[in-house]
Amino acid sequence: MLLVYSDLFRRKSLLVMFVAWPYLTTAFMLIFGYAVGSPRVFTERVGVDPIQFMIVGSYLLFSIMTIVDDIMWRPIYDEQLGTLPYIVSSPTRLITHYLSMPVPRFVASTVLGATAVFPVMVFSRGLEGLLVGLAVVLLSLISATVFTPLATAIGLSLYTLGGESWRAINVIRPLLLIVTGIYYPRWLMQWPLYLVSSLMPPAHCVEVIQRIVVGLAETYTILVSLTLAVLLGVLYSPAMARSATAWEKKKLRVGVKT
Repeated sequence: MLLVYSDLFRRKSLLVMFVAWPYLTTAFMLIFGYAVGSPRVFTERVGVDPIQFMIVGSYLLFSIMTIVDDIMWRPIYDEQLGTLPYIVSSPTRLITHYLSMPVPRFVASTVLGATAVFPVMVFSRGLEGLLVGLAVVLLSLISATVFTPLATAIGLSLYTLGGESWRAINVIRPLLLIVTGIYYPRWLMQWPLYLVSSLMPPAHCVEVIQRIVVGLAETYTILVSLTLAVLLGVLYSPAMARSATAWEKKKLRVGVKT
């Protein structure tokens, strides 16, 4: 955490980007959306102003995808940097290393990304917006926690089967973005896509967040969705442990670049 935060505050442009990124993404989505459709139609179909919906979606993308990025690109970075031999030979379990690895950047993205959610929500809804913003941040923490086992299992399995490659990341990330429903509510999805998204732990948390923003949240729905998210996170944990073990054994067997 000291290394990540020292680098963040040393590189002022990166710090500014952390704060501005949700705004920039929201602006892009709104410009694109207004060019092809009417905001009134969006509000009628989804149930909330597109600005509120998109700022929350951009924040979720910014915070949750940090987990995917850190877990999936870090093995490539470590191998190119030459630090992978030390990580593999460290007495710390590899699985512990990968579970803790996304924490610093995720905390930073959560705190700095929330600077976009709270102003927009408070400006739009007043005190209610503050409570909605707090719920969004809290649920994003739960979403990232339950997403880590699946992201680790997918990332390290790909590296075990096909080797470290940026191509795999470039294919997986957009698919994860689609099936989690960050920019498209799950309750509007066609049933095949809805079924696939149901296998993704963060998708259930994202749906809860969107229902809160839209005003469709019910206690029963929230409890069921969060329970499913936690259960899926637990169910994917053995796959995460096996993928980490398989990747570690492969690296010990074939060696690493130095």
